[in-house]
Formats: sequence, structure tokens, C-alpha cells
Amino acid sequence: MNESNGTIDDKSLSAYLHSHLIAAAAGERLFEQAAKSWNGTPQGATLSHLAVEVSADKAALHEISDQLHLHMPAYKKPLSWISAQLGTMDPLNPLHSPDGASGQLALEGLLSAVTGKSLLWKTLMVLSRTDERIDPATANGLLDRANEQIREIDALLLDSTPERFAKSDG
Repeated sequence: MNESNGTIDDKSLSAYLHSHLIAAAAGERLFEQAAKSWNGTPQGATLSHLAVEVSADKAALHEISDQLHLHMPAYKKPLSWISAQLGTMDPLNPLHSPDGASGQLALEGLLSAVTGKSLLWKTLMVLSRTDERIDPATANGLLDRANEQIREIDALLLDSTPERFAKSDG
């Protein structure tokens, strides 16, 4: 940031937003995979709902980036695609199971991803104080949704932890 006039360095902001867009591609796939993995469980409906919201959040970030005229350069687009493919594989839960340690790690990963996204929205809220191109109401609304997502995942995680670690009779 240029301290003398309060303007934001678009190069830095662009790199920051593009990094979050690349991460959002992976996050979107992680949530979609979790919704499939937990389908038919008590957690399935919540994860399906969250997957839809996470996709909407990614679209909102694209829109913000476009409104700021900070389009992702062509050379970064393959990174976003690769990130999405890695998310589909779900490295924390390669067997796509809601059970045991892998299910626990998958939920913890989702919680971490949304926490990172909430920090993005907080950053944009702060930047909106000196850059009128950034709508603070939009950033605040997205932050509120991220905070609600964190509460939902946290509750789902903690409520279902005992069953994931229960000793089987077999």
C-alpha cells in the first residue's frame, strides 16, 4: 500500500485474490466430495448445503476480482484447474469415507478452508476503508456467511466425532 495517498497496490491485491481463487477451486471440490461422501448420513444435508454456498462464494470472489479489473492471467488458470483436481481427490480423505480418522481430518480440512476464506473477506473489509472499489457491505455479507459456515462445520464436527472414533464390535 502506498502510505502517502492510501491507494492499494493492484499488483499485490491481484496476486492475493488470485491465490484465493486458486484455493477456492480446491475448496469447492472438497466440499462437493464431502457432500457425496456423507450423503445418506445425518451430516449429508448440511454438507450439501455448504457445498452450494462454497460454490456461490467462489463465484462472488470471481465477481469481485472482475469488478476490480484484476482478472486472473492465463498462465495462472492451469493452477486453478490443478487445484480443483487435487480437491476432487481429497488428499485428507482419499477413500472418501465419513468414518474414522480420515473422516475427522476431512471435516477439519473443510473448517480450515472456510477459516481461510473468512480471512479473505476480513482483508477486503479492511481494504474497503481506503479503496471505494471494494464494497464493504458485500465483504461483510460474505464474512457473515463464512462465519455461519464455520459454526455449522464446527457443530457437525464436534457432534459427530464420538461416532467416528467409536470402537467397532468387530
